Amino acid sequence: MFVCGYVVQGMYDCEYSDDMKDMVFFVKNVFNQKLCTIYDSRVGKYIGFAEHCIKDADHFNNQAWKMRLRRIQVETVCRYNARLFIKSTLERNVPPIVKVHQTKPADYGERSMLECSVWGFFPKEVSVSWLRDGVEVTTDVASTDVMANGDWSYQLHSYLEFTPRKWERVTCRVDHRSLRAGLEVDWGKDESGGENLKMLMPHMTLLNGVSLWKILKPASFLMISRR
Repeated sequence: MFVCGYVVQGMYDCEYSDDMKDMVFFVKNVFNQKLCTIYDSRVGKYIGFAEHCIKDADHFNNQAWKMRLRRIQVETVCRYNARLFIKSTLERNVPPIVKVHQTKPADYGERSMLECSVWGFFPKEVSVSWLRDGVEVTTDVASTDVMANGDWSYQLHSYLEFTPRKWERVTCRVDHRSLRAGLEVDWGKDESGGENLKMLMPHMTLLNGVSLWKILKPASFLMISRR
């Protein structure tokens, strides 16, 4: 048994620049994967690409209602949907969530590493930098590529290898389109000082009670006093 099949496809295509002033609307008719006719809003008519397709194009061009519809569709199909697309994608802004933590415990004077995790942001473009006491660090810094989360958001992780110094401020700074100003997160501050407390623990026995009261919360001081 001989079986013969045909495939006819109709496609709308809109092309435009960022300001949408040069909106171009195409209506493509494809027969067996070959372009047969195309309506081009720049010339305001159909064009055929084979003998039988030229006849189809002439037929479409003589249909006044179809020509009016195509002119209207430049606005109702192209410009309308382009505005929705730009608003939901190109103009969409989601600020990042930022957390800084130490990858492993280390004492003062020992090499350690901090990780700055930045995730949940959109669009993709983001800048992450490290500061030590307000001065940008340009060495011993590494970063992953920006990775897609699969939900129209992204993540990135930046690392700083350093030797901790007492009382210094180490900051991860994130610049992103969704932020009016750069977001700065200090090491330890995002966890209520938990990381810095770990650094202080080995030296607590050298401090007197007054010093402990200044460094630790009252509840923590009372707990240590009962030992």
